[in-house]
Amino acid sequence: MTPYNHSHEADLREIETALEQALDVVRNVPRESLTAAEWLEASAKIGSLQAQAREASGRMRQALLGSARTAILAYLRAHAGEPVPAAALEGVAGIQAWTRRIRELRTPFGWDVESGTWSAQMQKDQYRLVADRLDATAADDDRLATAISGKTSKERVLEYLLHLSPWPVSPKRLEKVAGTPTWRQDIQELIGEGWLIRSHEDDPQLTPGFYRLARLED
Repeated sequence: MTPYNHSHEADLREIETALEQALDVVRNVPRESLTAAEWLEASAKIGSLQAQAREASGRMRQALLGSARTAILAYLRAHAGEPVPAAALEGVAGIQAWTRRIRELRTPFGWDVESGTWSAQMQKDQYRLVADRLDATAADDDRLATAISGKTSKERVLEYLLHLSPWPVSPKRLEKVAGTPTWRQDIQELIGEGWLIRSHEDDPQLTPGFYRLARLED
């Protein structure tokens, strides 16, 4: 995916500052004769700074991808078939309640996300997306379209296209998901942000009016 040409300097600076301050706290922890009270104070500061960095990361995720669920799905699809550490998914989501988003991907969206607690082939804190795409019939499943949520029509359109990629999506369903007749403007904005969304003009094999999100590695 082509990088989105937008400055995130403020959030990146906040993440950098918070992590540097957390590192300073660690460096100042006594290496000898450390007391429980001292460690409680140090760990509290570290936790607060980590939360600050996570909040800034979440704002960047919101600007670039939309919801935490969309970000997790994009990351899992980019690493389909690979065990992914839980800590990585929390980082991608930028929220603490990221495991709920995993459950949502399974039901109602139908993604087969394995947990290390179920599989002897993975560590307990790992997850794995079994297949890198849904079945083509998902494009005709009204339940999937109904389950899409997002703060804006553009977020909803992106999430829906990501769930169905690389299958084409009809304009009727895109308008239903977007909740507005101006959803084509959202498509153009997403293309401008670097998302590889194809139409009949780009791919003559697509039915006119249909769109599809190309695979992220294209």
